[in-house]
Amino acid sequence: MNDELTPSERAALRARIVGGAHDITPVGAHRNTWIAGSVAAALVVAIAGGVAVTSTLSAPEIATTPSPSPTATVAPVPTPTPTVAPTPTPAPTPLATAPVLAFGGDCSAVLDADAASSVVGVPMRLWEGLSVWDARSLGGVSCHWRTQDSSGWQSVGVTVLPYSVVPDAVRARIGVAPVCEGGPCDYSERFGDAWVSAYASSASVALDAVAAVGSRAAASPGIERALPAAAWHLDGCQDRLRGAVEQTLGRVGLEPVGTDNVPQGQEWDVLTGRGAAAWCSVAPPVYDDPDYFTLRLSIAAGAQSDASEVERFGGIPVQVNGARAAWWIPPANGVDGRLRADADGGIIEAVGTDLTQEQMRALAENIIGALG
Repeated sequence: MNDELTPSERAALRARIVGGAHDITPVGAHRNTWIAGSVAAALVVAIAGGVAVTSTLSAPEIATTPSPSPTATVAPVPTPTPTVAPTPTPAPTPLATAPVLAFGGDCSAVLDADAASSVVGVPMRLWEGLSVWDARSLGGVSCHWRTQDSSGWQSVGVTVLPYSVVPDAVRARIGVAPVCEGGPCDYSERFGDAWVSAYASSASVALDAVAAVGSRAAASPGIERALPAAAWHLDGCQDRLRGAVEQTLGRVGLEPVGTDNVPQGQEWDVLTGRGAAAWCSVAPPVYDDPDYFTLRLSIAAGAQSDASEVERFGGIPVQVNGARAAWWIPPANGVDGRLRADADGGIIEAVGTDLTQEQMRALAENIIGALG
């Protein structure tokens, strides 16, 4: 990060990436980036048997008659066996696919603007950005607030997730006071079946934000949601995708982008630990390469975009082979264009510096192919 930033500003910048913000503009060229039951059917079989009744009637013998009268035998009258129609098997009730989200997925129920302002100590507003990763994919909710006055930028984020989705490595950090210098300033606690994490520009604000939400989170922790069967497996993102990028651009020897502006923190560790998110980057190894470029990839396994939301943020529908839908988002800063694509396995968002829209579309196609 830029050495001119104060420790608090560096921590806030890191935290902002974890929150999914995509409009961070670090000082220096090529450093721009957005890090943003079934009810089982009761099988009823009715088996009914018919009972056949046979009756034999005989005339009595007459002893005084020289010649015996013939005995009349009445043939049995068969009783028809009733035909029982098979009982139809009821169709199973479909599974409810929408997860029950913490706080119903409503950020205003987590903290309203007044409560967020009280926690931070300055007027705050809910930030509504276009993120790739989303705690809702695991049954939770993740919300972010920023200062209304841009002259004194501050932010605070709160994530609530079912405790059952939190990996052991993150559980070990519950209740541990944050060390904000040189790392994300975040803090977490458990409240019943809910895990609540907050990040902020200072440790005291992070602790206060968790305390403001925690007792209510216990009553609305959300229900764990498994990723869809078709979701991408994101292990080894860097190694798997570098080859696809090199093939697309006709380059070799690409390396990760040289920056510490990478997503991190407890929320990020939960998402990656559950296989819901990945981030990787590629660039030429030499900064003064005449064809220098950067490519940052954000991937959400099993997720799908809200088309109206993407288009509200400037997304223009484009064609990408292998994608269900794709959008080109022109660069707001004149440098970094974004290509967002939905496929069966999830969402990819590529942010490229010094790459054309055509190159980005080709990259998205090959990345989707590499992810399978």
